[in-house]
Amino acid sequence: MNQKTEQKYHKEARKRGRPAKSVQPANVQQNNLKRDAPAENYFVLCNGMPVKNVKELADLMDQIEDHVFNHHVRPDQNDFSKWVKEIFNDVELAEKMAGAKDKKHMQLVIYKHIAHKLW
Repeated sequence: MNQKTEQKYHKEARKRGRPAKSVQPANVQQNNLKRDAPAENYFVLCNGMPVKNVKELADLMDQIEDHVFNHHVRPDQNDFSKWVKEIFNDVELAEKMAGAKDKKHMQLVIYKHIAHKLW
């Protein structure tokens, strides 16, 4: 959004008695969901396979073995959730992922979150 359009929006919002809010274009949210982590922050599974982004993590849930998943998701800690929170700053998704106890549920949580953010 260009500066002129943003100023007009803020002026209109103030006219209606509402506080001005920051406006972020929709494509910024979408790009964040598709964004790869920096190479030094890839999630490396215990079998050595790197994961670059959240969608790739969801896609891999069908392929990783149960013992690999269970290594990263334990009752006291969820490494996937921690990675999403720390690297992608997506607290909402991280909290949802923390409640997932199996691969299919984890995959469903991630896909639902992505679909919700894109709509």
